[in-house]
Amino acid sequence: MNKNDAYLWLKNIGGISTKTIEKIEDEIENIEELMYLSDKEIYNLKNINLNIKENIVKYKSHSYLDSIKEKLYKKSIKYICINDNEYPNNLKEIYNAPKLLYYKGDISILKDTLNIAIVGSRKCSTYGKNCTKILSSELSTNGINIISGLAIGVDSYSHIGCMEGRAKTIGILGSSVDNPLPKQNISLSEKILENGGLLISEYNVNSSVIPSNFCNRNRIISGISDGVVVVEAAVKSGALITVEFALDQGKNVFAVPGNITSQMSKGCHKIIKEGAKLIESIEDILIEYNINSINNDKIGKNYDNISLSAESIVIMDAIKTEGSLHIDGICDYTGIEIKKVNSILSNLELNDLVVEMNNKVYSLNV
Repeated sequence: MNKNDAYLWLKNIGGISTKTIEKIEDEIENIEELMYLSDKEIYNLKNINLNIKENIVKYKSHSYLDSIKEKLYKKSIKYICINDNEYPNNLKEIYNAPKLLYYKGDISILKDTLNIAIVGSRKCSTYGKNCTKILSSELSTNGINIISGLAIGVDSYSHIGCMEGRAKTIGILGSSVDNPLPKQNISLSEKILENGGLLISEYNVNSSVIPSNFCNRNRIISGISDGVVVVEAAVKSGALITVEFALDQGKNVFAVPGNITSQMSKGCHKIIKEGAKLIESIEDILIEYNINSINNDKIGKNYDNISLSAESIVIMDAIKTEGSLHIDGICDYTGIEIKKVNSILSNLELNDLVVEMNNKVYSLNV
């Protein structure tokens, strides 16, 4: 048995966490020898829960290890250990780094590439959706991998936006890689793999999915990344938990500002006040890593190819001048009656030229 086998074996025994393995390693110089210890020697291990010792004794066999490997093989799941060269270098440096990761896809895409995490609300607004897709797509076009948690909302649009560019996207799961959650994102997980991306989890097949998995998952999202971008987040949210991990790990933290009346902006504004870098475009991110942006003639709509009425242009100019405007402000600014403004804004939204941020406040989708 080698060290990788020992980690795989132990991680599949009930109650054994990364910290438990570290406690065992504090007592046994070579953890790969654990399986060959007598039952008495195992029960004499210090600082280990009795139930865990009983489970180690119960599953102390090569046949059990072989059955684990067989399950992984049948499901086309690979695994990597912290002592392997392919293990992400950034992740090795964090506190409580996973001893073992299960994955599907190409693990090599994490090497020698800048990896940026994008996280945010599951209940993101249209503004949050568009900001996420634009940032993710443009970062990907500049060869930067995008990492997120495959949740609905900002996570999903992070992965989708990345696949519009040339880089790869990595989904970090709080469930096993053969059981991506939520279920509505199973097709997205398949597209990630089809596009040469990667799915990663520290949980093996048939593992129970409990709420703490997703908090633990967040340390891996920030750990693998070189920086974390937050797009829309409440003050109490999983996204801000990821930020806490990122700060502890010494990573750059970026935040997209939002509507001051939206609860989904409160978290972003909080961390901006606390020192996160406010970003308005990918250049605000790239400058931190001394990267020059690729001139790609503006990802998004080519406005020259869209036929607009004179009143539509007046309304767009008003929004551009003010940054964002409530519909009443648009009427006051342009002198156009509200019924007409409503109709024009609906048409502009259909063409992805403007987005409603919140409560009839509109901003340009640029």
